[in-house]
Amino acid sequence: MPFKIDTTTLLYIMLVVGGAISLILGALSWARTAALLLPLPTWVPATATLISPIIVLTLIATTVSSILNQIQTIISTIVATVALAYIFPDSILSCNLDQQWQAFFQSKNSHAIRSIQDEFRCCGLRSLHDRAWPFKDRNHGDNACELQLGYQRSCFAPWREHQQSTSWMVFAAAVFVFAAKIALIRLSGRRISWVSRQSASRRPDYQRISHPAVQDEEDTQNGAHGEAQRTFLPQPNPEYRDNWEVD
Repeated sequence: MPFKIDTTTLLYIMLVVGGAISLILGALSWARTAALLLPLPTWVPATATLISPIIVLTLIATTVSSILNQIQTIISTIVATVALAYIFPDSILSCNLDQQWQAFFQSKNSHAIRSIQDEFRCCGLRSLHDRAWPFKDRNHGDNACELQLGYQRSCFAPWREHQQSTSWMVFAAAVFVFAAKIALIRLSGRRISWVSRQSASRRPDYQRISHPAVQDEEDTQNGAHGEAQRTFLPQPNPEYRDNWEVD
C-alpha cells in the first residue's frame, strides 16, 4: 500500500524542516566566522541564524503577519546576496582574505594570526614567510613560524576553503528560510479558506416556501388568526326591547 500524505501535513513538514535547517546552518556559520576570523561580516551569519525565529513570530502574531513576511523577505534577500558576494568571483574573495590578514598584520594582532595558523597548522598567508607569526624583528626572521611551529604549508588555501563553505552555509540558510516562508504563506491561505467555508456552512438560509398546498394552508391559518383577533361589538336583543308608549 503506497504511503500517502496530504498537502497540509507536507507544508507543515516543509515549514519545520526548513526553519530548523536554516537555524542550524546559520548558527554553524556564525560560530565558524567568529572562530576562524573570516572576512565575512559577522552580522550576515548572525542574521541568517535569527531569521528562523521570525517564522515562529509570524505564526503567533497573526495581526502583523503581512509586515513580518515583508521584513523576512527583504532580510533573506540581503543575506543571500551578501553571502554570494563572498563566494563569487574568486578574485574578490582572495582580495577580502588578503585585506583581512593585512589588517591583522598592520595592527600586530598576534592573537588573530596565531589562531588561524594553529587552526589550519600553517604559516603565513600566501607563503610560509608571508606576514607570518612570530613577526619579523631583531630576534626573528621570516622563517620563525616554520622553525618554531614546524608547519609546512601556507594558510591561504585552507582559509579560503572555509570562507567559501561558510558562505555557502549562509546562502543555504537563506534558501531554506524562503522554503519555510512559502510553506507559511500556503498554510495561511488554507487556514483562511477553511474559516470561510466554516462560516458559510453555519450561515442559515431562509427560503420562502412556494408550494401551493402549503401556501393555501398558511393563508387559512392567517385568516383564522385574523378572525380570532377581530373585536365584536354587543348586538341589541329583540326580546328585551323597551316600550315607552303613552296611552
